[in-house]
Amino acid sequence: MAPPDAPPTGSPPGARLRGWAVLAWAALSMAALFLASLPAMLATGRPDLSLWFARRVWSPSSLRLAGVRLALRRTAPLPEGPAVYASNHESALDVFALLVSIPRDLRFVAKRELFRIPVFGWYLRLAGFVEVDRRDRTQALSSLGAAAGRLRGGTSLVVFPEGTRSRDGRVGPFKRGPFVLAQQASVPVVPVALIGAGAVTPKARIEVHPGTILVVTGEPVDPAAWPDKNDLLREVRRRIIALHRAHGGLGGDEEDAVAPPGVEGAARAG
Repeated sequence: MAPPDAPPTGSPPGARLRGWAVLAWAALSMAALFLASLPAMLATGRPDLSLWFARRVWSPSSLRLAGVRLALRRTAPLPEGPAVYASNHESALDVFALLVSIPRDLRFVAKRELFRIPVFGWYLRLAGFVEVDRRDRTQALSSLGAAAGRLRGGTSLVVFPEGTRSRDGRVGPFKRGPFVLAQQASVPVVPVALIGAGAVTPKARIEVHPGTILVVTGEPVDPAAWPDKNDLLREVRRRIIALHRAHGGLGGDEEDAVAPPGVEGAARAG
């Protein structure tokens, strides 16, 4: 039997149909919920209502339509204050799973291309999500400063340090940017392991295979104990790999920890 992270072989028509249905529902329901909450967002300058809709309506309904059962395991209590939640990235449904699983005031670090999508991009901007242009180092570093400000203001951030979705279910090398961010803001990093998501929605395919996504959160890592950003990166990644393997995932190569030099801060949603 293939491990839960392994992308399924073959593409049955039902999986493709379900994939298009989930994509259409996610887009249309996001537009409707955004427009419903827009007056409150503009009047108060706060995205509370839209984020409530995203966590309580948009994400759960999209996961149900996908035929996904969400399972959650915590190996330690979540921090009460702001934190960086660093997760491996397996599928297009990861954002839904994390929104439902982490009951904190969250924003995601998202690639610039998402901000250019009509309605969806407007929502991201108004809701205070952090925009990163992975091709522009200057802008990416500026985004790190803005993200650190969000953390100091009490808002937690979700980052995908791999910078892209895994193709084989294994945890890839990490970018340094998210760990610089945690050090700048002096907030803990919470390791998060997603298991099974890659088998539900394989990368580069618009298809959905019903299944279970397991979200495992680990013990927070204090950046003060790891003053070198590369050491902090390796420790967090080591813990994510350990959680991944301990709960049925494929883990990853612990020696191949740091991504090649390039634009930092390229943790992204999507």
